[in-house]
Amino acid sequence: MLAAGLFLVGAAWIRRMRQPNPVVNLSFLKPRNVIILALAIFVFRFTLLSQYLLAPAFLGIIQDYRPLETGQALAWVAAPQFMVVWLVALLLIYTNSRLISAVGLTVIATACWVCAHLDSSWVGTSYETIELVLAVGLACAYIGMLGSIVLEALDSGALAKAGDICTFSGFMHFARIFGGAAGAALMTRAISLREKYHSNLLALRVQAGDWLTDERLRLLSAALLPRSAGPEEAQYRAIEVLGRQVRAQAYTMAVADGFMLVSWMAIAYLLLMLFLRPGRISYKDLRKMT
Repeated sequence: MLAAGLFLVGAAWIRRMRQPNPVVNLSFLKPRNVIILALAIFVFRFTLLSQYLLAPAFLGIIQDYRPLETGQALAWVAAPQFMVVWLVALLLIYTNSRLISAVGLTVIATACWVCAHLDSSWVGTSYETIELVLAVGLACAYIGMLGSIVLEALDSGALAKAGDICTFSGFMHFARIFGGAAGAALMTRAISLREKYHSNLLALRVQAGDWLTDERLRLLSAALLPRSAGPEEAQYRAIEVLGRQVRAQAYTMAVADGFMLVSWMAIAYLLLMLFLRPGRISYKDLRKMT
């Protein structure tokens, strides 16, 4: 699918270079700011996975939360986030959109770094404070990103020609759709690989004959003996429980790595923002014109 997609994109590119579309001006996408702001959409969609993928997956697999229970544990953050978005939008008029976006990404990186230290005892209430902090960070990052894109469209003169604004808008929507799909695929693949990695490492330390493993099995067997038909069944059930604990710990560590990946992605884009050229238009200037 990837090869087919790349082939189709290349074919479309060659065709538009030989037969230009009147509403598509690919040369308009050459400025550095356009590319960097398009990457902002990808990074934002990727950071959303911390709320929409990592936390629900952890609660569902490790704590056996049903979808309704996961929703009750995490969905409440939508209400404060809705209010924060309006406050950030008002703040955008009097400050710099890029600064607000940078503050939001910094908050997201910090919150995900804290989440990267989770353990298998975390439940829905363990995420409450972090979810609230993430809501503030996502609101700032989204409003700052959207404001910067609008200002870039005005600053670059995209509104002067229909072809330019169609190209600019289409490219940003492409970044939004592709960023969401690619980000989810990348995160899912990363978690799968890290889970296998941690599972192999833990398996090397949980081996038959090791005194720590034997002691753990002895304690589990003693706890399960009253509810078992005999010592042999208790021993078998203890081995099964130990295997589930190892798998749960491996997945927990993989989710922690996912949060750390989101954190590093936000930090990397913060460094990339340093290469943005200063804009000539601000929302203060637009407010004075009205």
